Amino acid sequence: MSVTRRSVTRALAATVGGASLLGTSAGLASAAPAAGGGATARRADTARQTDGTGPVVRHTGRAPTGFEVTFRYRAPKAKRVQIKGEWYFERPLALTRRLTDPDHLVESPGLLPTQWRPGDVPISHPNSTNPNWHTADMVKGRDGIWTYTTPLPGGFYTYGFFVDADADDTTQTGQLADPANPAWNVVNGVVHGTAVDRSQVYVPSDPDLDPSAASWLGPAKGARGKLRHVTYSSPGHLTPPDENYLVVYTPPGYDAKRKAPYPTLYLSHGGGENEMGWSTQGDLANILDNLVNAGAVTPMVVVMPNATGYASSTAEQLHRTDLIERVFPWVEKNYNVSASAADRAYSGLSAGGMRTNYLLLNNTEQFGYYGMMSAGLPSGTTLTEPQKAAIKKVSVYVGAGRQDPINQGYLTLHRGPLREVRDLTAAGIHVQTAFVDGGHEWYVWRLLLRDFLTRCAFLPPTTADTSWGA
Repeated sequence: MSVTRRSVTRALAATVGGASLLGTSAGLASAAPAAGGGATARRADTARQTDGTGPVVRHTGRAPTGFEVTFRYRAPKAKRVQIKGEWYFERPLALTRRLTDPDHLVESPGLLPTQWRPGDVPISHPNSTNPNWHTADMVKGRDGIWTYTTPLPGGFYTYGFFVDADADDTTQTGQLADPANPAWNVVNGVVHGTAVDRSQVYVPSDPDLDPSAASWLGPAKGARGKLRHVTYSSPGHLTPPDENYLVVYTPPGYDAKRKAPYPTLYLSHGGGENEMGWSTQGDLANILDNLVNAGAVTPMVVVMPNATGYASSTAEQLHRTDLIERVFPWVEKNYNVSASAADRAYSGLSAGGMRTNYLLLNNTEQFGYYGMMSAGLPSGTTLTEPQKAAIKKVSVYVGAGRQDPINQGYLTLHRGPLREVRDLTAAGIHVQTAFVDGGHEWYVWRLLLRDFLTRCAFLPPTTADTSWGA
């Protein structure tokens, strides 16, 4: 049966009882304190809007995208309210060059949602490793509620507000989350764990105008997993002192007494972020719920550590030691997970991709699968023969955005993803790769997470063992 604008409208009306859909998974249906000083939350499809605020997603059926979002923020005394959202775009086929290299940075044109066409992808403007997203002025109503309406294609978008701040597209400080659409760890107005200064909204796809099929990013129609923020003892950790944080995801139908223990994915955030990054901007829970319910991946526990707050150490040794000596035992004690390295995967984005590489090079025996996103090998890396032999026994994945400026290698921390693929391949190591159009942002990392889980993590190797002979 073909899908039309009319069927989309009917489906939305059946789902939410009207023409509007509050499009986020970050709102809370209910939450209760959990053991270990954490909070467990059941995520809701809709944000609460008791004061007439919060995002409203409407299906219009009109070009360019078929959907529009109205953002609303109450600030009666403010003189100016701005919204910053993850919605600049590029048209990859229109670029003079699609790939960043050591001598060329792909410049993003900064297309606005009103200019969007099928095939366009989100990318910050100007293109950099910073979140340079569109900042717009909102309009104040007589009721003191500021509004901003924009078309958006199917996808998952981060946004935040600036009140009397004179913010521009490169501003990163002073951002406020949507109080009507808070992060999942806000329970009755109380933050459990680390506060988040931004919110997210999910927009469906109109199949007549937007063939992106964004449903894999939206709230699952079937069973849901759970998120939990916990504190564990971490002697020597500086901030917070002698303790640290984790966010733990358990899949739909998680069974603490299941005979076969679950595999574990350890997922690391980027620079300037913390344990909350993947469960908010990364849309981790929705992506995993949809994959598990579709039978596309094995049900797994996902652990998202906070990799910040340690004293400085070579190759982040203090974080790696804490992970192996404290986080592993804590997770294995509190969850029904396997203690075998073959049932562990580690992946991360940007600075988290660098952490993945540090583990690959120095703690190869701890994981069976390593997924580097938007990161490369540390500068000056020369693989030893024992390292080559060890890495050949695990599965390696490298992915990034084609327009990611990190491919230039101008950062002193690493050489870039393309160089890593080159160097590992030259060492005789099989690498699964994924390079997609996009920059250094969550749009790319959400795609890579799904790809890593469906093509690499917890799957058999994709090359024949040398013992197989000819």
